Amino acid sequence: MKFLTKFLLCSSFLFIFSNAAKADRDFLWKEIGGVCVPAYKTDDVYVPCAMVNLDHQYAVYKADSDPYQYLLIPTGKVTGIEDLQLQQPTEPNRFFDAWQSRGFLTQRVGKPIREHMIALAVNAANARTQDQLHIHISCLSPETRKIIAGLPASQLNGQWSTTSVEIATYRFFYKKLTLDELKKENLFITAKAKVDQEKGVFAYTGIALVNLDPDNFLLLTGIGTEQKGIAAEHLEDHQCADLDH
Repeated sequence: MKFLTKFLLCSSFLFIFSNAAKADRDFLWKEIGGVCVPAYKTDDVYVPCAMVNLDHQYAVYKADSDPYQYLLIPTGKVTGIEDLQLQQPTEPNRFFDAWQSRGFLTQRVGKPIREHMIALAVNAANARTQDQLHIHISCLSPETRKIIAGLPASQLNGQWSTTSVEIATYRFFYKKLTLDELKKENLFITAKAKVDQEKGVFAYTGIALVNLDPDNFLLLTGIGTEQKGIAAEHLEDHQCADLDH
């Protein structure tokens, strides 16, 4: 009952977030660092967050006016994909923590969701509206699912693809990861190595993680430009309209 009360209270902040975030690129950071964490420390409540985990240094926040989407956000200041903190070996495993938080999405949808219909995404610095790192936890779009299903099986392995695939007007390189690798690897470091190899700029990069089966995932890395950063969340469907596949 305590969890449900926190969950419902968090929902009441949706309208406020939707409007304030459009005008203030630090809105998320103010909510996490200025409200959620202090409230948890002093009153043992998460509101307006859905959860605060100080041991792993993250909070889970219900996204603006989208009906189902959640965000995993560091409890310390991390501006976004370009932040050098994310390249440190001691940095918390943000993507694994986000995957572990997928239950918030499935609970809100209110019916079982196959895990290969859940995706995680981080947008490029020049393709986002907030300057606090946030990993989008949402449903995979039908278009993305169809394209991934058509990828050559021979290229779904532990090596980066040699060619990129077009999804939602962007191009992504991809590589297969095991669940064990997801638990152990800092995917920001993994993705940056590919961007460096392609002589791209990491700040303009978007990253997505898609589940293939219980033991495997697909990491997608889109290398953008100063004129067009990669909004990896476009691989998601925040309306969760196609959950029966």
